[in-house]
Amino acid sequence: MYQLYLIFTIGRLNLDIRLDTKQIDDQSGLWRAAVQTATSLLKIFAFSEFFQSSAAGLARLLNADGAALIVLDDPGYLRYKLFYGLEFVNQETITKFKFPADQGTAGRALASGGFLFTEDYPNSPDAMPEFVAAGLRSNLVFPLPGPHGFVGAVAISWIRQKPGALDPQVLTIVELFAALIGASLYREELERQLQTLSLHDALTGLPNRRMLMVRLVEAQKRAVRHQTLLVLAVLDLDGFKQLNDMFGHAEGDKILIRAARNIQDSIRTTDMVARLGGDEFVIILEDLNTPREAELILERVVRALHLTCEKGGVSANIYTSIGGTINPFDFSDPETLLVHADETMYLAKRAGGNRYLLKP
Repeated sequence: MYQLYLIFTIGRLNLDIRLDTKQIDDQSGLWRAAVQTATSLLKIFAFSEFFQSSAAGLARLLNADGAALIVLDDPGYLRYKLFYGLEFVNQETITKFKFPADQGTAGRALASGGFLFTEDYPNSPDAMPEFVAAGLRSNLVFPLPGPHGFVGAVAISWIRQKPGALDPQVLTIVELFAALIGASLYREELERQLQTLSLHDALTGLPNRRMLMVRLVEAQKRAVRHQTLLVLAVLDLDGFKQLNDMFGHAEGDKILIRAARNIQDSIRTTDMVARLGGDEFVIILEDLNTPREAELILERVVRALHLTCEKGGVSANIYTSIGGTINPFDFSDPETLLVHADETMYLAKRAGGNRYLLKP
């Protein structure tokens, strides 16, 4: 007989599903409880909450103390992402280190493609010192399936309690929950990628216009709060159209990537550069005390954008024209600030280019 317990929240509605041994006294009852719980879990869309609820159910089902989510990070490495019921572990420290994907009980489970139960964890060759020191007695690791292989593993842990016999039906239910966690984890990663794509330029990786305007609104608020200057500067690459015509778009894309990198190297880490489109970029310079501070940075950007492209014995040179406006001297809304900076950039271009101008 088993106990399956789950508390979760959907919006403002708290649901408490408590399935005790009296309700689950046969295998069919166990499966009915598992299906009911899985159905409820699928109504939770925030991944961290989904994992906590899933792990709570697994821990109760197996009479375990908690569970940990381990995910594939950089190629060939694993890291701990989330914990449930393992407050004794220094979670902040654990989540910061990575380990090779072929190490630990998680690594061995992923390599085999099946679950791994380690009853005597401290004396296991796969044991990690951090968890031995924390008193981990036993663990059960299930790989998390994804569309292109495993995306991680869930490790169910016993510390204060001793694991009982693992019934095959219970293990099948754990496998079901692992599949649900894997699908939810994969969905979360897709959502993160889509969010990144919606806020960044695909070619250069820089923030796009949408992210720029969000940052500009925040930057204006900080400038008012700290009583500092903010400069919004628009820059355009002089000669870029001719280069595209001469060498083609592939070479033009390489120049845009170089330009993006050079601009980032020329500004401070607290500043921001975004790509508006084509060969037009925007820079936000924050926390300035005098206009001269902005001028020194823009001078570096102008020098950094002296670029040359050579192909087949033919060369073309690229320079830049930059126009900026200073807030709060220009106390306009974000869209108007962008218009004013753009107008000033065209003044710099008409003056011969390869220079910056700040709107007085």
